[in-house]
Amino acid sequence: MIQLLTALLLLTTVWGQSAPFSHDGFDRVLSRRVAEAGRVDYAGLKADRADLDAYVDSLGQTSPKSAPDRFPTRADALAYWINAYNALALKGVIDAYPTKSVKDIKMLSGFFNRTWYTVGGKLLTLNNIEHDIIREEFKDPRIHAAINCASIGCPRLESQVFTGGDLDTRLEAAMRTFLNDARHVKVDPQSRTVTLSKILDWFESDFTDWYESKFRVDASSIVDYVALYVDAAKVAREWDVKYEDYDWMLNDQATADGGR
Repeated sequence: MIQLLTALLLLTTVWGQSAPFSHDGFDRVLSRRVAEAGRVDYAGLKADRADLDAYVDSLGQTSPKSAPDRFPTRADALAYWINAYNALALKGVIDAYPTKSVKDIKMLSGFFNRTWYTVGGKLLTLNNIEHDIIREEFKDPRIHAAINCASIGCPRLESQVFTGGDLDTRLEAAMRTFLNDARHVKVDPQSRTVTLSKILDWFESDFTDWYESKFRVDASSIVDYVALYVDAAKVAREWDVKYEDYDWMLNDQATADGGR
């Protein structure tokens, strides 16, 4: 009798807990459709979109705002929003595919600010998720190396989901990879010039504000932040800074030289 009561008590405890939000379906999408270099098999994803659609449906029902008990840590919540952004960007592309650029899907940046998705019961755009939630609430500049806008100019799309348990390690690795990619950071000692991704220009204050808070300094430059990850930039703090034009072409495997 005591054993039965103990078992019932344990079951009641388990039933009373909210299950963590699952990203498994999206993980399958990424592992199947994203190449090592971050290019996406959009044609294959459009033809076999069941896992992505099911995951997007789950985003529509649940978010850290609608069910905070399912996201016990701040890292769990941030991982959700990064995955949500990346999944919804993929959905936005395959809904319109074939296309050469997200800029062609809706005019005047409509892909980002006039395409609405249900997330946790609320209508949000990609810009809402990025600027009003991820950037405003979490203030971690490394997210700029994790969210992917389906364009070649973006940091590469990871082939596995982000999770709360190892989020700090993953974000650190993503930023290091991004800033050590010659497409995004070039240090030229001869001309004493540093050429950077436009992302570092658009969101410069995200990086410098974090740097100043972290190291308790009154002022900093974008190169100060880059130098945390790129050894060659450590001697370039007083050099000229230029920014690459952003490449909005779709990060499509079909247009890449080589596949997986």
